[in-house]
Order: sequence, then structure tokens, then C-alpha cells
Amino acid sequence: MSFANTVRKALVIGIDGLDPNLCRALAGQGKLPHLSRLAAGGTFADLATVNPAQSPVAWTCLATGTNPGVHGVYDFIVRDPATYLPRLSLTKPGSGGTPAPAYDTPTFFDVAAQTGLPVTAVRWPVTYPPAFAGAKVLSGLGAPDVKGRLGNYVQYVEVLPAGGGGGRGRVERVPFGDGRARIAIEGPVALVAGKRSPVRTEMELTRHDGRLHYAVGGQHGELAPGEWSPYLTLSFPMAEGRLVTGVTRLFCGRLEPLELYCGPVQVDPRAPNLPVAAPEGYAAELAAALGGPYSTLGMPEETKGLTDGVVTDEAFLAFCDDVTREREAMLEHELGRFAEGLLSVVFDTSDRIQHCFWRYHDPSHPLYDPVAAARLGPVIETHLARMDAMVGRVVEAAGDDTALFVCSDHGFCSYARSFDANAWLARAGYLKLKPHDPADNGELFKHVDWSGTRAYALGFGSIYCNLAGRERSGIVAPGQPARELADEIAARLSQLDDAGTPAVAAVHRKEDIYGGAKASDAPDLVVGLRPPYRMAWTAAIGGASAEVFADNRQKWSGDHCVDASFVPGVLFSNLPLPGAAGGAVSQTRLAATVCRVLGLAPAAGMEPDLFDGRDALDDRASRNY
Repeated sequence: MSFANTVRKALVIGIDGLDPNLCRALAGQGKLPHLSRLAAGGTFADLATVNPAQSPVAWTCLATGTNPGVHGVYDFIVRDPATYLPRLSLTKPGSGGTPAPAYDTPTFFDVAAQTGLPVTAVRWPVTYPPAFAGAKVLSGLGAPDVKGRLGNYVQYVEVLPAGGGGGRGRVERVPFGDGRARIAIEGPVALVAGKRSPVRTEMELTRHDGRLHYAVGGQHGELAPGEWSPYLTLSFPMAEGRLVTGVTRLFCGRLEPLELYCGPVQVDPRAPNLPVAAPEGYAAELAAALGGPYSTLGMPEETKGLTDGVVTDEAFLAFCDDVTREREAMLEHELGRFAEGLLSVVFDTSDRIQHCFWRYHDPSHPLYDPVAAARLGPVIETHLARMDAMVGRVVEAAGDDTALFVCSDHGFCSYARSFDANAWLARAGYLKLKPHDPADNGELFKHVDWSGTRAYALGFGSIYCNLAGRERSGIVAPGQPARELADEIAARLSQLDDAGTPAVAAVHRKEDIYGGAKASDAPDLVVGLRPPYRMAWTAAIGGASAEVFADNRQKWSGDHCVDASFVPGVLFSNLPLPGAAGGAVSQTRLAATVCRVLGLAPAAGMEPDLFDGRDALDDRASRNY
């Protein structure tokens, strides 16, 4: 099938975590005028998210037009059945220890690029390393730091906190003498004298006149408490004369005694040591357009520093503002030369702000503070209004010959209570734990006795049977015994309550929600929690805490890792899409729709487009702008 009426340009704008109910509420208050106009003249629909409602899964479904049984991305965290150890699903292990793309299923980017159309994908998640042949790509969620990791901060302090910190970053003591100190910042690992160790670069710090002065690699600056530095370029001399550069930013939390936050050292876009972009030179091209370096880390907003208390709410928001400004500049640069083909830019700071400030959006959250809420409560709405203004500029720049799609991967809800699935499995007799100190949660399955374990949890909703012949120490027979075990666990979880409050909305068998050649790799059960419950951090990485349920007292207070029925995403378009009329539509139908508007046949396996067989583009709503 082909359309008689097609367009020269398709533009896909992603806004991570944009929630349809929040959109309706804000639109009703007149705060989303541009999205409201799209809805009135084209399409606005709930975009049903595939279970589980997690960013890597959802963005991959959007791009490929397929369910996880086809593309094989099931959870943020998956396990190696040969070791039971977790790994992130954002990449796959490649040859020689080099990461490989997480999936090889064709996307709408591939379809367009293979026909010779210009294709650009800026920060689409799960695109590291870039693998869309013929496309310009700047990797999104999953792009590593200069060390090849997902990035962690270092907090340099004059006085070590009691207990040594306990956060997810590293804490290092900085002794001052005569108002001066030196710190060593770690870069990539190099082989020196037969040993692998991180290469370091030194920064000099001095204090005077109520400010912290820094000097590194010929760069000098000063910070008052509460201020961020600009991007600093750090040089790391590697073996055989090779030089790697990275970029980072500092935040001065306190001057005396010193509390200095140093963000992850990110890949320098002007000279990348890792392939965060394609083709070679594209990352540097964007740096030139922006007038300097920018964040390349897959998740640059420092949520770890915020939740650990080393970065303040205000400092976090200031950093988020800078990241959003960078993304807006990238979009403006690409729009300025967008003559034909496919362009996509994803804005994901909206997701981070909702994760961290829902505690002020939900008065019932354990961390709700009415005084702080009066000051910071509107930050979610303010950021979404900024996204709306961005959409308005896109509509104006795109023109009548452009099909515009604005989409999100999922919505949002409150995360007020944690559910530890491994603690429950242990109490219910499915997971056997060795004797251990109850204060030790035993992450990475440290305390698990696999010889007596029939099922275990990992990730943000996945439960696996300890299957003989699949898991290293599996004891559950495949076939009917495994099916009966999964059914039994699902039935018991479905009745689970927290002091009378139902916690589980649904438990999905993989056979019921996935189809495709990779469905056999999926978790045996996907637990769909009911808001405001979410899987405990401990259980997500193979631990089991003392309690099945607990209050969530972390600033990470909003989430979407619940049953997908509670957190649909959104789809706005300047096109009337018949298949989106009258209710929620599956996010897996977007890919074929993008292909069709460009006059291209969708890839084999993509789910049906939203035109329902009609040639309707000549009535597109973009002519109203």
C-alpha cells in the first residue's frame, strides 16, 4: 500500500514522561496553548505503553514499531542466567568487552535512511553505540561517560561525614594548607607498567575573599557557594602518547569547610574518545553550533547527587535548565537546515524533574513539605510549559510540508511506597536465603541459596523462575511445572495487600503480552504495581530487605514503573489520525505511521499505522498554522 499524498518532512519530538492527564489539566488552565492547538486541529491521544512502562522498553517500542518479544528489550536491568548477575539493558555485551547496540530490529530511522532520505536522531534513548546506517545520531539514554560507564559524581570535602557518606557517589577528603589544596580527578583506565589503573588530572583549589578559586589545564575560575562552574575540559594522557579529553562541571555546596561536587567526567563532544555520535564529527559539529561543549552522558541531570543531598534542589534545577537549553539549541540548529527527510529530537529533562519533584506535586507523599511546595511545587508545570513553548517554535519553523508528531514514552505517578519482591518471595517460600545479618540486604543475590530457590526478582518488575537448563543452578523443571509455578506466584501476588491496600494491579505472563522470536528471553512474570507502589531499589539489583513494604523517603518521588495501564504516554500530531480516534492507541503503531507519511513502506514486523488504510494527508491540520 502507498499513499497518494505524502510529505517531504517528518518531525518527531519526544518529551520523556509527558503525562496525558497532566496535559489535560494544564491545557484546561490555558498553560499549554501550542499543544492544545495541535489537539484541536489534528490529534491528541493517550499512547498506551507496553509493559513494563520503562524508558528503554518504551522508546525502543516507539522506534521499532514492535513489542519486546521482537526487539528484546524488557527492563532497565536484566540478568545473565549463567551467573544471575544483573546488567543494564541499554547495551549488549560485544566482542572484546566493547558494548554493542541493545537491539537489531529495524526502526523508522533505518527505513528512511535506507531510501537515501536525510535522517537525524538527537538523543533518542538506547542508541549507544549508534547503529542507524546512513543517519546522523547523537546518542541518548545509555551513552557512557569518558570511562565507558554511566557516570558517578565525586564529592570533595574537608570534613568526612559520619559513616563515610553512604551515597552513590564517591567521597574524598581534601586537606587544605595555607588556603590551598589539590584534588585528583579520575579519567579512563590505562595500562601502565603492566597494571590497569585510572589516569588522573590535578586541579588546584584556593580560598579567599569568600570564593573558591580553581585552576586546571590552563582554565581558571571562581565559585561562590551555590554556584555551578562552566564546562571544564580535563586532559588525561594515556598510553602511547594518546590524549583523552573529558568535560565536567563543579558545584560549590559550601566553602568552609569545603563541600565541592564534581560531576561525572563526560565524553568531550569536540573530541570523543567513545562513539557517542555518528558519523564521526557530528558531535563536534553540534559543539561548534552551540559555541562549546555540552552534556553527552545518557542521563546528565545529576539525580544521584540530588537524592544523596550533595546537590540542592535549586542547583539541580539550574543544571536541568542548562541541559534543556542545550537541547533547544540542538533542535534549532537542525531545524535551520531541515529541508526533507526525518528529524527527531528527544527532551528528557521532563522525566528527571518529575522523578525528583513529585514529592511537592503529591500532598500525600511522605516527603511532602507545604513550605517547600509553595516555593518549588510548580516546577513540573513550569517545565512542561517550557516544552509547550518549544513545540510552538517547532510548529512555526516546520512549515506546511511537515508531518509533526509529539510523543512520550510513558506518563507519571507518585512513588510513595516501595515493594520488595525478593523479600516477599523469601517469605512466601520461593526464594531461599542463607543465614545473614538482617541489616545486609545482600544485593547481587549475595545471600541467595540457589539450590533451594524456585523464583527470584530483578529489575523494576521482572520475576524469573529458577529454571533448570536455563539458569546456572536452576531447579524448576521446564514445561508444565514452570507454568504452574508462575501461575501460583501470579495468583498470590494479585491478592497481595499492604495493610489492607491492594498493591498489585496485574501480574502478566510473558506468553500473554509478548510475541516474537525473542519472547523466550523475557522474564517469566511482569509485575504491574498499582500507584503509589514501585519496586524497591534493593530488589531491582538482586537484594532482599527486611520488609516487604516501606515508605519511600527519597527525593526520587515520582515514577512510572507501575502497571502500564496507569501511565500511558501521549501522542500529538498536526495530522488527523483516524486510528487514534476514540481512545488510547498502542505506542507500537507510531513507527509505521512515520514511515507512511514519508511515502515509505514500513519494515516487516512493524505494527499497523494510524491511518487505517486512508489517504488523508491532504487534509492535514498543519495548514491551520
